[in-house]
Amino acid sequence: MITAARALGLAAGSEPLPEVGALKSLYDYGFRPRAGQVMMIAGQPGSLKSMFAQWYVTNMGIPTLYFCADSDSNTAITRLIAERTGYLTDQIVEALENGGEEYYESYLKDSKIHFCFDSGPTLGDIADELEAYIELWDRFPRVILIDNLLNVEAELGEDFSGMRLIAKELHRLSRETGAAVIVLHHMREVGNPLAPQPRSELQGKVAQLPERILSVAFDHTQGCFRIAVVKNRGGPSDSTGGTSFPLRADPARASFFPWSSFGGTW
Repeated sequence: MITAARALGLAAGSEPLPEVGALKSLYDYGFRPRAGQVMMIAGQPGSLKSMFAQWYVTNMGIPTLYFCADSDSNTAITRLIAERTGYLTDQIVEALENGGEEYYESYLKDSKIHFCFDSGPTLGDIADELEAYIELWDRFPRVILIDNLLNVEAELGEDFSGMRLIAKELHRLSRETGAAVIVLHHMREVGNPLAPQPRSELQGKVAQLPERILSVAFDHTQGCFRIAVVKNRGGPSDSTGGTSFPLRADPARASFFPWSSFGGTW
């Protein structure tokens, strides 16, 4: 139990995460992710949610522990280099296959992302990685990124009870560490895959605990990545996914840009 004055101090310490310029329309709408809270990014397969999440934490430029269970090390590092250099991912893959690691090292030296590539981490594994991070840096990361919820193994198995247990533990983790926990998750494969799905289509019905949920989709016919705020505790949202904000996506360079900068309208 804590006093109201102490609670005020904790609230003041829950600072907003750094803003990323390309997401200005989202911030103007009233989307303010904060430290010590859970944010979920959800979409159907092919929605670019993993690419977007990595781009997002890269551009925030703050210490991040990235549990990259859904992608291998080659994919994650290639995307990071592409975003930082503007080179095509295919070019980078070819260069790395021909001994070009040294050339790209300088582009990665100031990256604040630390990776864990365990394909099926347990909650215990996540705790162990956090302990190792603290041992190295003497502090918690500011962001814990988990890609994705289904890859985290629970004692209850992969059914809905297991997912809810993991979501509950991630919520506790955000409170105890003061880090923003960003967890990726799947939408059911129904409806129009080129448009953000409603919050009700989240697999496992795990929408209760995250303070904020983004539903995302990629329209490859227009190169348009769309973001809908379907949950936003204390701020505006549209649970149907009908209110969305576009970005111009460049998957070949693992990058996203303001839609208006390309003369686009939506």
